[in-house]
Amino acid sequence: MLLQPITNPGKCARSLAVLLSIWAFIYLFSPFNLRLDKNEISYNDEAIWGNRHDICRAYGWKPYQPRQSSDPPRKLYDLVLVTTELDLLEVRFNTTWDAVDYYVLVESAKTFTGRNKPLLLKQALDETPSRFETYKSKIIYHQVQYPEDFSPPPTPPRGSGSGSGSASVSPWEDFHLNAMFDQVFPLLEAETKSPMTNPNVNSDLQSSYPLSLSNSSSSSSKSSSPRRPHTNDILLLSLAPEIPRPHILGLLRECFFPERLTLSSKMHYYSFQFVRRPSWFSRTQDYGPGYIDRESREVEWSHPQATVYRGTGTRGKTVKMGGSAGLRYGSRSGVIAGIGGGKWWNGWMGKGTWAENWLARWEGRETLRSASWTCEACFPTLAQFLLKDDEVYGPGHRLDSLTNSDTEKERIVRYVREGKDLWSDLHEREEGGKWVFEEVVNNTDVPSLLLGSEGKEGRRLGFLMERGGRSGGFRDYKVPRVGVVEDTENVKEGEERVVAIGKQG
Repeated sequence: MLLQPITNPGKCARSLAVLLSIWAFIYLFSPFNLRLDKNEISYNDEAIWGNRHDICRAYGWKPYQPRQSSDPPRKLYDLVLVTTELDLLEVRFNTTWDAVDYYVLVESAKTFTGRNKPLLLKQALDETPSRFETYKSKIIYHQVQYPEDFSPPPTPPRGSGSGSGSASVSPWEDFHLNAMFDQVFPLLEAETKSPMTNPNVNSDLQSSYPLSLSNSSSSSSKSSSPRRPHTNDILLLSLAPEIPRPHILGLLRECFFPERLTLSSKMHYYSFQFVRRPSWFSRTQDYGPGYIDRESREVEWSHPQATVYRGTGTRGKTVKMGGSAGLRYGSRSGVIAGIGGGKWWNGWMGKGTWAENWLARWEGRETLRSASWTCEACFPTLAQFLLKDDEVYGPGHRLDSLTNSDTEKERIVRYVREGKDLWSDLHEREEGGKWVFEEVVNNTDVPSLLLGSEGKEGRRLGFLMERGGRSGGFRDYKVPRVGVVEDTENVKEGEERVVAIGKQG
C-alpha cells in the first residue's frame, strides 16, 4: 500500500519541523528574496525619482495603480494626536503641506493618566486671528468623546511611552489613539456632500474649516465630499512631535507599501540640538539608521506609522489587529510581554532573528529608517513642558529627584540647557541605565522652516534649534539675578499660572 499508518508521531513531527525550518531559511535568505538596502538609497536622487516604478521596486514594492480609471486620486490623511505641541504642529504644516490632503487633528480633555487638561489646540483654532489661519483649509479637528462607562483604573507613572516607544503609557492613551480612526472616519465615510460652513452648527465631528462635519448619509445630494476616504488612501498615525519627511510621503503616495509601515527617526530631546543615544554608545561610533543596541532595542524612535484605508465598521479591514493603538505599538507586543522574555525567548524572537523577520512579513510590518524627525519635550514655555511631562510621567518623579539646591523649575531649566536626562530615575529603574543626549552642533538635518530666519536664536522658533542661555530657551522662565530684589507678587502670579496650566485635575 502507498499509504501507511503513522506509527511514530514524534518522528513525523520532527521531520515536519525540519522541513519548515528549511523552507523558512530559503524564504528569508534566498537570493531571489534579496532587495536593495533602503538605507543606501538617496531620496533626493533625481535620477531615481524620475521613474516611480524604479523607486518602488528599489524597496521591493509595486507602483500604485488605481483599480479603475474612474477611481479618485489617492489621498493622504495625516492623523495627529495633539497635546501642547503647537509650535511643532506649525512646523509640521509648513513641512508637509504639499504632500498631505487633510490633517485630522485629535485632542482630548484628559491626559494619558486620566487627569483634566486644557484644549490648547481648540483655543488656538478659535482665536481671531488664528495662528493656523493659513492652514485651516486642510484641517479636520476632533475632540475625543468618552462613553459613560469608560473608567479605567488609575495609571502609575511610567517611562516606556516616551522612552522605548514600544508600549503605550495607559488605557487612556490606547483610547485616544483608537479614537483617531474610530471616532472620525465613520463620519467622514458617511459624508455625501461638501461640509457645512455654518459656525453655529453642532455635530459629532467638528472641522475648523469647513466648520463642521455632519453625518449626512441621509442627504439627498448624490455628490461625494472631497474629504470622504476611499480604498487605498494613505493614513499616517503619529503624535505631534513626530514629523514625517515630505519626500517619504511622496514615496508612499506612489507605491503599494506594507500595511504596517514604520517611519522611524533619530530621537531628539528638548530641541534639535540634542539627540538621544545609548549610554554605552561610543561617540566615535557611527550612529547610523537602523542601529540595534546590545539589548536588541532599536536606537531609532519607532514612530510614526503608515497604513492604507480599507473601510470602517465590522467589515472594514483598516488598522485591525488592535486598532490604531495596535498599529502604533505592534499587534504582538502584548503577546510577547505576557510571555515574559528572557534570553531564550529573545534569542528566538529578538530583533533581527529569523522568527521575528518571518512574523513581520506575515503581519505586513516593515520599517523605513531616517524617514521622520522627532523632537520630544521641545516646548517654548515651562507651562507647556510641565503639562506634557505630567501627562506621560506624572509630577512625582520630578519632586523625588530634586536636590537641596534645586527648585523644580530650576532643575528643569538646567537639565534642558545642559542636555541631561530629566527622567533618569525612571529610565534607570525601568531600563537599567540612564539616557545620554549628545549635542549636535549646527544641526542641519531639520525641517526646512527651522533653517530660515524663524529658527535663528532669539526668534520665535529658535528654541527648537538651540537651548542656550540661562533660561534654557523657555520664554516664561525669569532668570534669578543675584543681589536684586525680585517683584515677588508678579513672580508668584507667574508660578500660579504655570501650575494652573500644567497640573489641572
